Amino acid sequence: MSLAMAEPRHAVTADPLAVVDAYFAAQLARDFEAMRDLLADQGFCYRSPIADFDRVEDFIQYSAVSSGVVIDRQVRKVFVDGGDVCHFLTYWIQISEKVAVEVAHWTQVRDGRITRIEALFDASSYRDLFPRDGAQS
Repeated sequence: MSLAMAEPRHAVTADPLAVVDAYFAAQLARDFEAMRDLLADQGFCYRSPIADFDRVEDFIQYSAVSSGVVIDRQVRKVFVDGGDVCHFLTYWIQISEKVAVEVAHWTQVRDGRITRIEALFDASSYRDLFPRDGAQS
């Protein structure tokens, strides 16, 4: 039995913007295995107004549950500074009615993998469906 880590199913690039673009494509396609391949195995964290995670597996599980409300997404602006990638996005979500949510999404990429995601948005539409108490770190 080999103790070596399995190679990611998807090619990993060192270009931070390409890594984050691949992550967003996998997110919209609900390809959680591809999303996982792009996240760092150690040192990962996710922060938002409705959830905080320090374990990749918990974040992926949460993403699978919460992704059902996302209808579409529009990238409005992207800034790249070394390994930091910041997107200004509009997400269209369907909870009881279709709502547009403006999001600032800051991602840090190191060695071709995402180590940190911080999403800032008005979470009032989400709070009833995804109470913060259920988030794990």
